[in-house]
Amino acid sequence: MLKAILSQFKLSALKKLAGQESLTFFEQTLNITPDFYEENSQHDLLAEAITNANPAALFTDKEKRDFFIDRISIKYIIEIFDKINGEILTREDIDAEHYAGLKEYADRFYAHFLEVIGLFSHDDQTSNYKDQYRGQISIKPQYGLYPYQVEISEKTFKSIELGENNRAVIHLPTGAGKTRTAMHIVCRHLMTKPDALVLWLANSDILCEQAAEEFEKAWTYLGNREILRGLFYKNNTFSLNCLHRGFIVGGVQKLHSYYKNETCNSVSLFDKRITFVIFDEAHRALASTYKELVDRFLLNSPNAKLIGLTATPGRVYKDDKPELDPQNQALAEMFGNNKITMDVAPAQPMEYLINKNYLADPEFIELTYDDIDLYDSLNTEPITDREIFSKLSNSKNRNSKILKTVSKEVKKNKAKVILFACDIEHARNLAFALCCLGVKAASVDSKYTSQEEKEQIINSYKFGDLNVLVNVEMLTTGFDAPQTNVAVIARPTESLVLYLQMIGRAIRGNTDQTPKKAKIYTVIDEISDFNNVNLAFKHWNEMWTELETKKNNKDI
Repeated sequence: MLKAILSQFKLSALKKLAGQESLTFFEQTLNITPDFYEENSQHDLLAEAITNANPAALFTDKEKRDFFIDRISIKYIIEIFDKINGEILTREDIDAEHYAGLKEYADRFYAHFLEVIGLFSHDDQTSNYKDQYRGQISIKPQYGLYPYQVEISEKTFKSIELGENNRAVIHLPTGAGKTRTAMHIVCRHLMTKPDALVLWLANSDILCEQAAEEFEKAWTYLGNREILRGLFYKNNTFSLNCLHRGFIVGGVQKLHSYYKNETCNSVSLFDKRITFVIFDEAHRALASTYKELVDRFLLNSPNAKLIGLTATPGRVYKDDKPELDPQNQALAEMFGNNKITMDVAPAQPMEYLINKNYLADPEFIELTYDDIDLYDSLNTEPITDREIFSKLSNSKNRNSKILKTVSKEVKKNKAKVILFACDIEHARNLAFALCCLGVKAASVDSKYTSQEEKEQIINSYKFGDLNVLVNVEMLTTGFDAPQTNVAVIARPTESLVLYLQMIGRAIRGNTDQTPKKAKIYTVIDEISDFNNVNLAFKHWNEMWTELETKKNNKDI
């Protein structure tokens, strides 16, 4: 079977499997000239050579093994699954999960995988190889990290726990796994310090819920003892002073209100017991109320560690000098001028994450419309942002463009779309209009949607047949639905951070690291108040164009 599988590979794939060093050795040693390949098919020659060489040794390299599996034709995938477990499949049954499943099977049952693809026979010549690899098993962690996440986790732990620094900020792009990486650090801290008390700070209920769920999952796999988890956000409450050790998720607004309403300003036991503070969305930490809260904990627990998590890019425009920006300086100082990020030089982090399929490969598309109806309704007097949003929400030409774009993506490309609207009424109207067009859509908001309804709608989007999820700003952070492959930014913003968070909902990669494409539609409103969103669109579009150019140049 192996030779038959290889016969359907492209020549470039065979060359990669064979290895340039082996090819060069063959050609130079035997003085192979182009005439040789004219008489002998290079494709068939390489397929034969790989089959007759030592493919058992070749496939011990996981990267090459996965490369090989990704290129097996559907015909042979069907045969392989039949041999493994007698599963009778058709071409229509095969999808990315079968390829991912075969990779996992090859990792765990390597010797049998080789036997299934016809590498081993029952003759004595191959029995040594069979015995050599029989019994090898690859065990995958249930809460593992990608290599770059492992590196960041190790750097942070050494810097914070073993080094002289007690503060740091972890800077990772949206979708690169900040929360999971940080949970490894948190669990390690709790495991090595029996009396540790970790406080995870977040500014929204969604982020708090995400952290609580993620810690439960992480500690289930990584923990070394039973531990208490406290929730201090939304309607959750308990006496902070009763928690001597463990993990607590705190909403910054609720904690700030708690301390503000305290009749006594004396230091509480809780303040003194904290050993580790994690601040999610660390770029918000400079807000006076947030900073006041963090300073309180670190002042009363001088040995406590502080880690910030942020996806905010250190540079937004090419000509900017972020080190000269006062806010950037203040944020850096708050975290001890100790930034820990990906080290993937010479590649840029986003380039690396896209090329390795950790993130989707995005296409940035500008949505323009005839705004004559908008300007007819604008007057020369200054108006508020809310009034502008209202007028944008009622622009027939603008809404028509949005609805047609989303409808086309769903009906033609079966896309999963997240749409950011101008305001709550706009979101509800867009969702209803899409339903009228035969598109399954729903909106979530803080005014009309209860917590139970919100969970049902989000679950229907993640696991059901809901194609479009419309919201205003509710799902910019703490919302993870990797199947989302289209984002429509129909909400103007002057915040480049917010813009990045919105597009981040669609560029998360597939969980099995199979390649994924994403589309980012940005509605361009020619209103002076919101020029920044236009610049943001152009910046990210240019950035990915550069990455695409670099990628294509490598293939030449």
